[in-house]
Amino acid sequence: MNGRSAPLVARAHPFTPLVLAAAIVVLAFALPAPRGPMALYAATAALVALAGAPRALITGAIVCLPLWFFLFILHVALRGGDGLDAALAQGARLGAIATASAALLRSFRPSRFLDAMAVRGLSFHAAYLIVATLQSLPRLRARAHAIQEAQRARGLRLRGAPLGRLRALVPLTLPLMLGSLAEVDDRAMALETRGVAARRRTPLAPPSWSGWDVLACSAAAAALLLALGWRVVSP
Repeated sequence: MNGRSAPLVARAHPFTPLVLAAAIVVLAFALPAPRGPMALYAATAALVALAGAPRALITGAIVCLPLWFFLFILHVALRGGDGLDAALAQGARLGAIATASAALLRSFRPSRFLDAMAVRGLSFHAAYLIVATLQSLPRLRARAHAIQEAQRARGLRLRGAPLGRLRALVPLTLPLMLGSLAEVDDRAMALETRGVAARRRTPLAPPSWSGWDVLACSAAAAALLLALGWRVVSP
């Protein structure tokens, strides 16, 4: 797949999804409820779909479904709740943040992000900390799934009575912890041999800013200024 046929989310500058996700988090609480968060959720869903990451919409909805249910019960079904507007506002905030976060995780490319940080002359340690944090959950999930399948092939029962499931946690958790510690040690040695302590690093393929990146970041900055200004001047 060449660069032009790739989705827009894959061709965007590595900083653009981070800026948009951070702006969406702030706007979710700065915009007036309930119409503001609802409009933000709709705009986020449209932006994610146009950027070529429709699976992020499904992921965000799956994450928010139980939260939406409890918000409806808390604010609408039970007496003393704040009403449907409060449920819609909080649900839209959660939906927008969850969708933007899922799109960020799906569009994140560690190598391009590290090159972008190197171009700006920023600290490699800070960049690697961000990369390791964003990659920790998918790596732990994949490792846990592999350990679970291996233990199941050896005859470990993962279903049944609650006591049996509790006993199965030890042969699942211990290999996960030991494997994670071993991976940290291997990564530390690999980074040391590759000169991670060097002050100046040369990017392999420095990403460039496109017109869409500038437009998206400018629109996010303008929306933030307008929303925060409205918060200041509104009674």
